[in-house]
Amino acid sequence: MKKIHGKKLATAAFIAAVGAIFGTAAASDPGKVVIASYGGSFQDAQKAAFFEPYAKATGTTVVDTTGTGYAKVKAMVASGNVTWDVISADAAAYESQVKEDLLEPIDYSIVKADKIPENLRREYGVGYMKATQNLSWSKDKFPNGLTPAQFFDPSVKARRVMLALPYYNMEFALLADGVKPAELYPLDVDRALKVIDRVKDQIVGFKGPSDVQALIQQGEVDAAYGPGGRINNAIKAGANWEFSYESSLTFVEYWAVPKGAPNVAEAMKFINYAIQPEAQAELPKQIFYGPVNSDAVKLLDPALAKALPGYPDNEKLGGFLNAKWWNENLASITPRWNTYIMQ
Repeated sequence: MKKIHGKKLATAAFIAAVGAIFGTAAASDPGKVVIASYGGSFQDAQKAAFFEPYAKATGTTVVDTTGTGYAKVKAMVASGNVTWDVISADAAAYESQVKEDLLEPIDYSIVKADKIPENLRREYGVGYMKATQNLSWSKDKFPNGLTPAQFFDPSVKARRVMLALPYYNMEFALLADGVKPAELYPLDVDRALKVIDRVKDQIVGFKGPSDVQALIQQGEVDAAYGPGGRINNAIKAGANWEFSYESSLTFVEYWAVPKGAPNVAEAMKFINYAIQPEAQAELPKQIFYGPVNSDAVKLLDPALAKALPGYPDNEKLGGFLNAKWWNENLASITPRWNTYIMQ
């Protein structure tokens, strides 16, 4: 008999656990589910933690694609040509999709979410992951570390990068400027832009998440404010960088189903799987994001659990994204933001 070692054994055990959850009937009646996410290292982690184990355990054909976002979902629903069954939606996009009636209601007779916090068991989506935007820096450039205030101090010379989004960045600027997390909202947009403007001439660019990671790995920036998972992946790939939860911003990612999705029943089965403790505990092993299922934390190494986004000691060092506020204000702020970063 061929001996199974290490990671293969762990994977086999995980697949068996998933099979126990779903039983053998699902494997004999395979379906199809198309899942849209963001690509890059995050989607690679989702494949390893969710997509591939689910497909192997149930016989379901899982097709993953990229491009998820409010605008794309709105265009699909409006045209009646919906090709996605499940989307990964950040909190701001999710709120907009709910407001525009772009999502199917979650079938909680299939999706067993009793271990998910009540505020994340929404009518049209289920929170499945906590993530943070983090300040990070090159240890070669800043061997003694970098504070949020220093990030916006023009006398602290550095090549900086920030995300090409008004949300996250404005909160970071205000937190770094002394605003207390509980007093962030409503955001003082004028003040936030003035803070960022202090170092705008040192900002290499306003980029997407994968570009932030690439710039770090390629040594083209000295400091960044971006997704903790991407930053952690850059460090794992060899970047001599560090990050902090000080002035971080925690946010939630949701599973949701576009209105008119071709395989709604299969979508619900996948979401049910992806919020169970075993699956939830796999994602932090692949990428630096925290689970929301309360039982998943018990399956993690304590040292890893304490380092993750969403861990109470980390979360209290920064703010929490108010997606509802952004849903009400994004349309009015975005043109100003776009004009600002292009100037």
